[in-house]
Formats: sequence, structure tokens, C-alpha cells
Amino acid sequence: MNQLTLLVLLVGTCGPGTGREPGSERLAAQGVSIAAGCERDSVRPATGAPAEGLWAYENPSTSRRVAAMVGPAQASAGAAQVTRRVETLESGPEADTIRHMSDTASVRLEVIPPLARPAAVYAVGPLVVLASYEPCHRGLHEPLIRYLRHDEHGRVATDVLLRRDAQP
Repeated sequence: MNQLTLLVLLVGTCGPGTGREPGSERLAAQGVSIAAGCERDSVRPATGAPAEGLWAYENPSTSRRVAAMVGPAQASAGAAQVTRRVETLESGPEADTIRHMSDTASVRLEVIPPLARPAAVYAVGPLVVLASYEPCHRGLHEPLIRYLRHDEHGRVATDVLLRRDAQP
């Protein structure tokens, strides 16, 4: 059998079958992924790593601000892990600026409440976690980062969504 005949046979067996619309499975799967995890909110955890760039949150009524800088990925020769420099700043009128930093943050999957769904996170010290989130609505494509800071007793002290402010 020559190469052209083999190619024609392979293309014929991989094409859409009869009795269904081409691409219908892809559209159905996309519809399920849009709805899954969006029952209670307009965002949901995502398993893709938080992207590089400057991320920010600001509430003018309370003067609370949170910023996170996710640096470029770095890999060392022979190392099995990719790391990033991640730094967070939190400020408000009632307290000093809170700063956390890690030069060796690496992404991991963690179950994030309240939806108890996995999200890709960077731990920035023992009290701060940055988690990947995505919008649930089809018209919105902007990724988000959830900033969770715990107090020394393990209670959530700050929980806000950061939007990308600047890209690298």
C-alpha cells in the first residue's frame, strides 16, 4: 500500500461520522464546562497557573488595595520544578502595608472553598495564597486571581479577586 492510499484511509476513518453534526461534541463539552462550578457565583476556580503580570484590586469606598506581581517562570538546570517570583502588597487606611514575597513559588493544585473545586495556586508565604479563577459567562474572557490572606489563627482576613492591571 502506498503512502497516499494510507493517508486517504486515515483521513476517512478520522472524519465525522454519519448521523451527527460535525463539531457537536465540542460544543456540548464547551457548554458543560461553562456551567460547571458556576451555580453560586459568576467566577470559578481554574486549574491553569496564575499568569505572569501585575494584578490589582481597589475598593474606593474602603480605601483597601491589594496588588500581586507574578514574575516570569524560571527553571534551573536539572530541577524538576518551574518557579516564579511572586510578591503581594495589601494596604488599607486602618493598618500598615502587608507584604509577602516568595522567590521560589511553584504552582500546585489545591481545593479552594466555598465551591470545594481544585484551583492552581501559588503559596506566597504561610499566610497568603494566590489562586487562578475564571469568569463563568461566555462573553467574559478575563482571567482573575483570588487573593486569600489568613490571620495568625488561620481565619480568612482578606479575600478579594484581582484583575490584570498590566501584562509583561
